[in-house]
Amino acid sequence: MINKKHLLRVLSWIIIVNCSFFIFNCSEKLDPDPLPLTVKQNLALLQNDPQFVMYFNFKKMRDTKFWEQFLSDSVFSAERNFGGFLSLINQAAGVSISNGIDEMYFSNSWIGDNAIVVKGTFDRKRVNDYITADTLYTKIDYPGGLVVYKQVDANLNFYFKDDFTLIASNYLKLIENTFTVTDTSNTGLLSNFNLMKEIEMIKYKENLWMISNQKLFIRGIFENFSDLNKKDKNVKPGGELPDSASINDTAQANEMSELYSIYKKINSVAFSLKMSDELEIVMQNECEDINS
Repeated sequence: MINKKHLLRVLSWIIIVNCSFFIFNCSEKLDPDPLPLTVKQNLALLQNDPQFVMYFNFKKMRDTKFWEQFLSDSVFSAERNFGGFLSLINQAAGVSISNGIDEMYFSNSWIGDNAIVVKGTFDRKRVNDYITADTLYTKIDYPGGLVVYKQVDANLNFYFKDDFTLIASNYLKLIENTFTVTDTSNTGLLSNFNLMKEIEMIKYKENLWMISNQKLFIRGIFENFSDLNKKDKNVKPGGELPDSASINDTAQANEMSELYSIYKKINSVAFSLKMSDELEIVMQNECEDINS
């Protein structure tokens, strides 16, 4: 369901373009926004040790001028990580990120289990009727009338925890672990003290943020950032390659060595967006040594 390499490129691309403000720092305190209680409660529905976590507040973003001018459902639908899932929700429930979907939480672990939590307004009867009529879906019944739907081709399980919360995963056990989670539960991601501490330090928490404290994932972000910068530098206006674009193995090896030494010092990397008439992006790093 999730193409990790493609997601890394998307994150790197977001960092490079459409920025009015960009901060790259190490252990610098940025007076972070408080983590809303409702957002914190929903983190209990994600797995304990993900390689990354992303949060989207579509309700607030689509009220901004930047969203109206530059973003739409098609932008996210074209992205292969979320596109198929968002298309499924739209077909079954008649909602989209432009109308009906308010928030989305997304996380992924190294063993390949994905967790998606969507907050919005859903017509559960419409979803049930749609799935009942489609042979690509099956239902799994649990005690108490709880029903988990399964999209067979995509190996995607999902269910309604309540009228405003849809939870999905390609791993059924992860779905089942959320059945007993309440607003006061200290489970899932909430039980990961280190990562929760780093989430609290994210600068902007209102529109969109992403965080990872997994070394290999952080390395992937830096490598893709470097690759995209190379492509930008090697192409002149009009698409012509400069004379200096010939391959320099020594320079590339030195750059990769420097990149490796940087990412090894970083305990976590996060970026957050503040959307209004324009887009403001802050990237933060927590390092092993504050003097590194």
